[in-house]
Amino acid sequence: MHYNGVIFDFNGTLLFDDAYHVVAWDRIAMEVAGKHLTAEQMDTEYAGFPNIEILRRLSGGTLTPDQLEYYSLRKEELYRETVRNVPGGAKLVPGANELFDYLKEHEIPCAIATASIIQNIEFFVETFHLDKWFDMDHIVYDNNAYKNKIMMFRDACDRIGTHENILIFEDSLSGITCAAEIGASIVAIHKETMEPHYPKFPQIIDIVEDLRGADRYF
Repeated sequence: MHYNGVIFDFNGTLLFDDAYHVVAWDRIAMEVAGKHLTAEQMDTEYAGFPNIEILRRLSGGTLTPDQLEYYSLRKEELYRETVRNVPGGAKLVPGANELFDYLKEHEIPCAIATASIIQNIEFFVETFHLDKWFDMDHIVYDNNAYKNKIMMFRDACDRIGTHENILIFEDSLSGITCAAEIGASIVAIHKETMEPHYPKFPQIIDIVEDLRGADRYF
């Protein structure tokens, strides 16, 4: 099928960093709610939502705006510290760079839509040299203007200039749900915790372990 544009989630899709986020969010959950947060809860209940929304849910809506901002920034500081300390350095998922090269060579518009905040975006751009393939205005991130990924995906479509025949690469339940909502085709990055949910989404054209050979979709 011919796709007019491509949108990538980032965390868990282009960077396998779920464990790093769980470590950070678990520490935050203990601080704001006195309870631990499991990997399965992160995958199925929280992943894909902006930090402020996750914090509201974790705290039962008891945090003030200043506290929400503080804990959002603190969580991401914990996360970035973990990524910096990955032995040998963190790397994008296998096949990502090759797919970016293919899209650029064939002039297929692409964007990133992620629930990460600007400090993380700047960190990712510097660490993984994303500016080789993506203009900054083609990276949609959590700036407190988006309630969910539906809004982010629609903004990403606006930025690449098309809402028709879009392919989205996603991993989380909320992200896949929102991608389906806007009528996109979906390539799902496989997670065991997501296996019961995949049959609910006829929009999923493939379930993959990484992005090696992903140019086959084009």
